[in-house]
Amino acid sequence: MKKALTFTLMGLMMSASLHALEQGVFQPKLQLGNKLSIDKLKAQNLNVVQKAVAGIRETLPQKVDDYTQIVAIDNNGTKLIYTFEVQGGPQNDEAMRQKGEKMAPRIKEGICMSSKRFLQADISVKYRYINSATKHQILAVDVDKKSCQPLWNGLPQS
Repeated sequence: MKKALTFTLMGLMMSASLHALEQGVFQPKLQLGNKLSIDKLKAQNLNVVQKAVAGIRETLPQKVDDYTQIVAIDNNGTKLIYTFEVQGGPQNDEAMRQKGEKMAPRIKEGICMSSKRFLQADISVKYRYINSATKHQILAVDVDKKSCQPLWNGLPQS
């Protein structure tokens, strides 16, 4: 329930910001008066990211499937960084890395669609996958607005 409320509040905050952006309230230069500047918009995005991290962190770890769970969330500025732990059984890091590379385009596609509002507001997302046994990173998928634009526009992904 708390997780759903957190995501709903984040969505509402992002929707209001994006609606204002679409209506021309935010200008790409510093402004006087009650209009937000780009610097203030970036500060607002940073605040949204920090609140998202704090809210999601309270719900961790979260099971994703029989082999995967989200174990951490952090941010680097306006980049959300999710860390997933993968149980690979007897597979070594290299074998898991190879499987991960094959899955990376689908993971990117999923991030583009599930985090579209964040991405459109210049909040980027990174998924880190680590081997639960060795704690070594086996895959990282970085996604930003520019990398999702072809998918949103219905163009083939490269």
